[in-house]
Amino acid sequence: MGTEGQTEINYPNEKGHIKIDWGRQGGIIFAYIVILLGYYGIIANTMLYDIYGHWISFVDMDKTILFWTYTTYLTNFFLPALLLFGICFLLTYKEDIPQYGIKASIWVVPILIIEGFIFYALMFGFSMEPIYLKFMRIEGYLDIIILFALAISGAVCGMKLKQYTNKRKNI
Repeated sequence: MGTEGQTEINYPNEKGHIKIDWGRQGGIIFAYIVILLGYYGIIANTMLYDIYGHWISFVDMDKTILFWTYTTYLTNFFLPALLLFGICFLLTYKEDIPQYGIKASIWVVPILIIEGFIFYALMFGFSMEPIYLKFMRIEGYLDIIILFALAISGAVCGMKLKQYTNKRKNI
């Protein structure tokens, strides 16, 4: 039918659907979009409510949750951490060469950090406070270490499961 990277359309008399083959890069881009929207989306949807369940404005929210996201994990039932772990797991599991998936997983962390700076600039304007919160406080470095640990552990688990399933297939 079609070659790789092209759109394949079935005609009305054929049973099927529209199929777009994005290849390897499309999967990585899709995973990045899910992480970028989902990670801070989960945090924002649970942290923008007060203890009585009333919505609060982002101006009144705690500004540190954009840079110390690990502080919200208990409130969010570890959903952002599980999302990051799961996406990094899938990025590595789907790759034939696991190093590509590990590399793509590691790049998720700087993108998340940059996204935190962008969200802060959009919500509160430009200032030096984000740099202070992320790079001059121990909590910022702890957040970076936790993000890298989640990404690398998800990627390594994906690699190990792929190796295990390949070994089981060959036996």
